[in-house]
Amino acid sequence: MSLLLLPIAAQAGRPLVTDDASVLAPGDCQVEASASRGPGQRWLAPACNVAQHWEVGIGAGNVRSGGEFHRAIVIGAKTVLRPLSEDGFGVGAAVSEQRIAGPDTSRDQTVNLIASVPLASWATAHVNAGAIRHGMSHQRAGIWAAALETTRGRGGLTFEVFGERGASRGWQAGARWTVVQDVLDLDAGYGELHDCDGRRRFATVGLTYVFQR
Repeated sequence: MSLLLLPIAAQAGRPLVTDDASVLAPGDCQVEASASRGPGQRWLAPACNVAQHWEVGIGAGNVRSGGEFHRAIVIGAKTVLRPLSEDGFGVGAAVSEQRIAGPDTSRDQTVNLIASVPLASWATAHVNAGAIRHGMSHQRAGIWAAALETTRGRGGLTFEVFGERGASRGWQAGARWTVVQDVLDLDAGYGELHDCDGRRRFATVGLTYVFQR
């Protein structure tokens, strides 16, 4: 199972795997719900702004492996080091821990540096570079991701590539639709993952609900 497909708590807007250099507004929380096939996953991931410049989240779900679903949890935090603006790039950092139960139990930690660059009023590029530590094998590897995010009115399109050095790589194209501005978004994505199990295609759908606590 590639951790790159898990919904890292406190990440960029769905359906992106790539993170962005922003956090929820002070006083805001959100809940993301998603499901995917190839591999099968189901997730519920709440997150909240903490101390203005931090976003903290936790995700609970089921991940399909070996023909069965296993419980999984992701805990993450992200901070903004330089706020993203229309005329200036943004910088952030994120950490997370992911655990999957079952016969192939895993407990892995990640750290990521994040940069977001506005290309136009309707387009932003995101780049991630970091590392993952696999707790069971004690192995470490570099992880990376890059995405282009565009918006037009209530709609948006995304395309990204991502990978773990020596283990996996993949791509995903996605779309997002705002049902209620700053409150409810629907999304869908389709992509391909190359890892030790070969080449697999996957699809995902989800929603994001934002509210004030």
